[in-house]
Amino acid sequence: MDYGKLFSKAWDILWKNKFLIMLGVLVAISGVGGGGGNQGRAAFRDNDFQWRDLPSFEFGHPFQNLGLPAIAIGGILALIVVLLLISLALWAVGTISRGGLISAVNEIELGTPTNFSDSFRAGWTKGWWLLGIGLIPSIPMIILLIASAVTIVLVGGIQAFTSGNFPLIGMAPFLPLIILACLLVPLMVILSLFRTFAYRACMLEDLGVISAYRRGFEVLGDNLGPAVILFLLQAAISLGIGIMMIIPGILIALCCLLWPLLILIGGAFKAYYSILWTLAWREWVGRKAAAVTN
Repeated sequence: MDYGKLFSKAWDILWKNKFLIMLGVLVAISGVGGGGGNQGRAAFRDNDFQWRDLPSFEFGHPFQNLGLPAIAIGGILALIVVLLLISLALWAVGTISRGGLISAVNEIELGTPTNFSDSFRAGWTKGWWLLGIGLIPSIPMIILLIASAVTIVLVGGIQAFTSGNFPLIGMAPFLPLIILACLLVPLMVILSLFRTFAYRACMLEDLGVISAYRRGFEVLGDNLGPAVILFLLQAAISLGIGIMMIIPGILIALCCLLWPLLILIGGAFKAYYSILWTLAWREWVGRKAAAVTN
């Protein structure tokens, strides 16, 4: 595999078909997680504020006498539900956009005219399959979260029932949970790696969820060496660009008016790497398999 030619061709496709960046933006937005904020601090010297003279307060148990009205609790729950629905909607749109990116690159390579709406529509037609493929790697984490919740409730319930005199102290009750995590976390990572190939098997070979993962495993197994090299090259490029973007990224993050630019840059990278792996897939499986119409 000529990696230099592959990277150059991916850039050429992105430059000539800038609507791919918009699909990448949808993918980038769906993958946004976490957040941060500025913290304000104030320092006081002993003679500035007589904090030692303040009276002490007894708040009691932290979960007693909360005094929250029912409408406040309902509002908080409603806000959580709304945020959850928005997150699910963004994830669904981003997943469909991934499929659209794959379809668009395939159509461009076949010489078929395409645009943003056609590409997104191609992902939409296989939306349920794409969502299923995207959900598979999350199953181990869901199992782990449920097991964690059950363990915490059981341990807390037994301790409350026995007035805190529970014979299993320390980490002992959580050892099965730790062992389960050691098994499920690597499985989640492995499934996440296969997901990249399963998306392309779905879009380019018209396969369902399980069949797409099976096909992805087959293609990765047949091309493990080139895939590892391509991944390492991508990681090296991302690391280099990330280092160069530290200061500009901080400046952009500090100015909210420049946040759209940051999202646009992230979308461009998402689109570029998607193009890269789709071109690699086409080279690995051959043009005949990649030319299957959606």
